[in-house]
Amino acid sequence: MGASGSLIKKQPYYLIAYRILLALLWTRYTVLDFIRVIISKIPYIGSLSEIFIPTCIILALIASLPWFAKNVRGTDTLFYVGIVVLYLVTMIAFPDNKEFMTENWWRILIGTSSFYFVGLAYSHNGCSKDLFWCSVAGVFFVFLHQIYKLANGMVLEEDNMYVAYNLLPSTMYLLYYAVCEERKFYWITAFASMGVMFIFGTRGPILCAIVFFVAYFLHRTVTSGKKRNYLLLFVVAVLLIVFCVYDDLLVKIVSFAAKVFERFGFSTRIFDFFISGEVTTSLGRKYLMQETIRAIINNPIKGYGFTGDQYILGIYCHNLFLELWCHFGVIVGSLILLALLGLSLVALVRSARSLKVFYFVLMLISMVYVKLMLSNSYTLEPYFFFMIGAFVAIARKYKRGTRLRGPED
Repeated sequence: MGASGSLIKKQPYYLIAYRILLALLWTRYTVLDFIRVIISKIPYIGSLSEIFIPTCIILALIASLPWFAKNVRGTDTLFYVGIVVLYLVTMIAFPDNKEFMTENWWRILIGTSSFYFVGLAYSHNGCSKDLFWCSVAGVFFVFLHQIYKLANGMVLEEDNMYVAYNLLPSTMYLLYYAVCEERKFYWITAFASMGVMFIFGTRGPILCAIVFFVAYFLHRTVTSGKKRNYLLLFVVAVLLIVFCVYDDLLVKIVSFAAKVFERFGFSTRIFDFFISGEVTTSLGRKYLMQETIRAIINNPIKGYGFTGDQYILGIYCHNLFLELWCHFGVIVGSLILLALLGLSLVALVRSARSLKVFYFVLMLISMVYVKLMLSNSYTLEPYFFFMIGAFVAIARKYKRGTRLRGPED
């Protein structure tokens, strides 16, 4: 699973090409963006920086087509065809949405929904270690870029949501890898990554990581039956109760941490939310949700079509459930939600015999669903479609009665 020459020789070229493609896509907004900036500053060839990343991805995609052919069924193309048809029907039936559809057509049809096939072709055995090192590199380069900004006298943004969410897949994967391997080095790497993500002052990505870790810990406690896990769970519960009763103590601790972060020039926005008591509130998001609910009540059956919330609000509504109901109406939207949740449940149940795959499913659920309940749109979230593809592949592979060939299969 590493990059050793002996392993590469044993693998067909198209699997290696897929591994490279996945690495490029995983580091698209971390490592590759950093490389793109460097290339842009080189005389004569700097103008080629904008086509550098797309060219690499296209070449890797072409070389890995045989791997997709081995893992993608003919019926799987119907999913993508459905997205295209939905897009075209919306353009005709909901002309008011045309502005938002044409503005994002490349991201919707190419850069986002095509990740469904990437998820279908994902090989846990072949790509697990790759994604670990890609995630390490992603966190390192993002942190290096911030240090570079500070060293050059730049003032970091109070809340850099864009960078925080770009870093989310890397952080989640490092946390997942630590959970699976249970070694000090991996735990240190995971929590260091969370620390880097923390400095950007955005609550959503941190909540995704917390949800995954809590779900993992609860599962581990119940399945292991170890007394020390129950004891640790009890201690955490007591600490939460103490902090709730004596909230001044929590404020003092957070205030001290805020001063440390401020001394180094990093964002203290999250600490400020704690200190002011507004850590769970968001007036902007609350307004968007209220307006979306009002629109759904006014048109509960037909909905407003693909990207309809953007036509109504000027921006996506920051909530997956409301977004689907707004796009397709309450009935069809609820059926889509039930299908998504059902697929997620099937993937969880069928992968339960392999803990590494089970925790991979749990990681994707925590990363994608929690994020889409707080930020972004499913139409622009590539990992939403990656998750669907991966869950379909897992549901097919781990059928009832199927025997596992190895601990990571």
